[in-house]
Amino acid sequence: MKNVLLLSLICAAGLIAAESTVAPSASAGAPVVAGVESRLNAVLQDMVKKNSEDFYEAAALVYDDCGDVLTFFRLMTKAAESGNPAAALWLSHYLSVQSATNPELLTRAGTLLEGASAAGYVPAMVEYAGSVNMNEVESAVKKKAMTALMNACRKGSAKGRALYLMVSGRMANGSITQPEIVSELKKKNYYLEEMIAAMQPDTSSARVWMERAAEHGSAFAPFALYQVDSSEKSATYIQQAVERHLPAAMGRYGTELVLRETLDIEKCDDKKVAEGLRLLSMAVMMGDAVSYQMLAYLHANGQGKNIPKERIYELFQLAHRCGDPNGTAGVGYCKVLGVGCKQDAAEGLALMEKARDRNAQWVNQALASMYFNGDGVAPDLRKAVDALMDDHISGSRHAYAMMAVITAIGNASAKPDPSTARIYLNMAIEAGEADAPLYYDSFVKEGKWRFMDELTR
Repeated sequence: MKNVLLLSLICAAGLIAAESTVAPSASAGAPVVAGVESRLNAVLQDMVKKNSEDFYEAAALVYDDCGDVLTFFRLMTKAAESGNPAAALWLSHYLSVQSATNPELLTRAGTLLEGASAAGYVPAMVEYAGSVNMNEVESAVKKKAMTALMNACRKGSAKGRALYLMVSGRMANGSITQPEIVSELKKKNYYLEEMIAAMQPDTSSARVWMERAAEHGSAFAPFALYQVDSSEKSATYIQQAVERHLPAAMGRYGTELVLRETLDIEKCDDKKVAEGLRLLSMAVMMGDAVSYQMLAYLHANGQGKNIPKERIYELFQLAHRCGDPNGTAGVGYCKVLGVGCKQDAAEGLALMEKARDRNAQWVNQALASMYFNGDGVAPDLRKAVDALMDDHISGSRHAYAMMAVITAIGNASAKPDPSTARIYLNMAIEAGEADAPLYYDSFVKEGKWRFMDELTR
């Protein structure tokens, strides 16, 4: 019945290295394929030569050889620390998102970015310039940033030219009539079109500029349009963003593909599930922090072949370090179960309660399972039901049905209570859960229920 749990998530979410750098260790069961490191380094060197910031080929190389996103993290960290500017830019991004829970990492991220910029790697030069507040920094820092930006422009960076027009004041008050701006627009500079879209006072005007940017090659613009478009064209937008290797789009599309296919076991296309997991994994490797916990969640629900428990735990850890409450919930639940890490029920419960206070999507289901099964705590059916009631209040579709299931089964703290279970089941039906009886009958027949049951197998 893991498909029902996935459906609950859909409803809740609205979807149909080195110790100094906090790099994850390589997961058990995922050895590095011979030669993959040298081939990855060759790809990274080619990126620097071409001044590319598209990490798709690098990620695909490692994933298709190893099938392990954490191996990519480890190898990229090693390449960055060996001086490759493209890898340094990647590691800078990686550390920046994890600074949500460790602000000290921002210093290391800034050093890496500045070093990659000084090495003449154009994407880093532009990003370094963009990271400096031109109105508040000392003149020496501003001069260094502007020098990097001007050099990037001289090397033909359209992104750099768009940023220069912004920081030089030529776009003050939303003006786009300056000759330099008109010239860039004639060149179909979609970075500039994205900036102009963000400056528009109304949605319709912003959409016009985003549509232009999408037409001219932007990866971000079609994803932005997808998120506000409810027409048939929305599917075209996200596919376009995926084809252009936008990590956020790859993560979103991959997630939706897996969830859609796994809702119906009889019609599930395993190839499409594998495609979705690959896209989601690529998004993780290419830096989409939102995808960390989702990939861990899907693996914890049995999606993917022979996934080591340690890898699931480390993915939840990555999300947790980025400040994602669902990642915090996952780390806590793994600690309670002792899955992929040393068991520590007290610490795990504290993390789960912290995640609940921050409105994690599925943590109440995990808490209910913990109290129902006595995982790391004394069995307590009342607390399990209370957690599911909180789950219902937060918008979960199957909370009442789960309350019916565990009440009908009973546990060490309470005998089976079919009468009360029927009341909960009726509440589920009245709440519009048409499939609640099927859900109920299936679990009661099995005589057991555990959230993310795959984790304990």
